[in-house]
Amino acid sequence: MKTTTITELLAWAFCQELCKVGAGGDGLAAVAMSNWSMTRDMAVLGTLIDRSPNIFGVIPGFIEEGAPHPDAIAVGKAVKALAAVGFEVPEGWMPFPEFEDPYGLIAVEVERVVADVRLKGDRLGGRHLVTLVTGAAILGRGPDWSCDQPKFRMVQMRGEPQWFVKRTARDALGRVYEYEANGFDPVKRRPRKGAYRKYELSQMLRGDVLSRLDWQLWQDALGFLSQRLGGRLKAHRIAPFFPDRQPWARRKKYDAPEQVVEKAG
Repeated sequence: MKTTTITELLAWAFCQELCKVGAGGDGLAAVAMSNWSMTRDMAVLGTLIDRSPNIFGVIPGFIEEGAPHPDAIAVGKAVKALAAVGFEVPEGWMPFPEFEDPYGLIAVEVERVVADVRLKGDRLGGRHLVTLVTGAAILGRGPDWSCDQPKFRMVQMRGEPQWFVKRTARDALGRVYEYEANGFDPVKRRPRKGAYRKYELSQMLRGDVLSRLDWQLWQDALGFLSQRLGGRLKAHRIAPFFPDRQPWARRKKYDAPEQVVEKAG
């Protein structure tokens, strides 16, 4: 019995064996493209002309290659079973522990994206997990979680940094509420007393947030598959799997300058 990691097992099943399901018998044996190449292109492009994926999401071969290994079939069925599994994003989840967040803007953006993910639900559902695991097995790598330290900039209008000030007012029912007003006095041509600057992210982080979420979902799915398949294969023994859920936490923490908050006198 061969000992292998769960990622090696998935790559073997999807790149070498499951392409035999639905293969052969269509007179196209002269096409000089390997099954693995077609499957890889399917994972990258999402489509392949005149060829559809089989029940395991793999492009079948053009030549009859014999029956797939029973262990590969078991792997394929276990991956398909992920369609019935769902995950949740824990409260307070922060995928960027290595980045400084002097204005709290990264945390706000993460909360916004997570709220949207929870509302739509599709990214936390089983079908997305199947796609993640299948694509990673075919491409030989997991989701790309790398990203750069987000940059901040002052809120501007017409190219000029803006000043803001807090004000209070009463609504129709007499309740006091606070609002934000223009903090620059156009007559005196200077900031009003107590005025302050505001900052914003120079670019949105949605793609980076989702990439790191996908990495953790992939790791959790690998753990699920390792347990489900452990001790149930005929020719393979799965080595112990230890999820690496935060590889980015090992990066050197960003050396940010001291926070400077500009206020009017």
